[in-house]
Amino acid sequence: MKLNNKEARSALAETILFIPNFIKLLYRLVQDSRVTANDKALLAATIVYVLSPIDLIPDMIPFFGQIDDILLVALVLKRLLDSVEQEVVLEYWDGNGDLIILIEKILELAVRFLPPKVYEKLVKKSRPTTVDVDFEVE
Repeated sequence: MKLNNKEARSALAETILFIPNFIKLLYRLVQDSRVTANDKALLAATIVYVLSPIDLIPDMIPFFGQIDDILLVALVLKRLLDSVEQEVVLEYWDGNGDLIILIEKILELAVRFLPPKVYEKLVKKSRPTTVDVDFEVE
């Protein structure tokens, strides 16, 4: 079913209400030994970003100020689901509804409301940084 902009805005506003549940989920995952150190760093950085008043879109702007937060959370969780067992993530979810479906819904809806440059910056932030080191062993 294709949503018009008003319906999409309403659906996305409903997902924003899950931010406290997402923060709890991220915090719990940071403490889990089954999550890698790199993933824990990404989760912790996401928590700081969401709680920080300094964002790509300031939180004091109603609705739009929370879209970048919820999108980053969804991107980070989607990435995490590729590196740990799904059960690990779901074990800590205490929000209503299916987490996987909620993540997909956020990703689908947020792109409709964020400026393309903001969306791209958030996607880039959600990717882990890797350092390529070239060296020779003698």
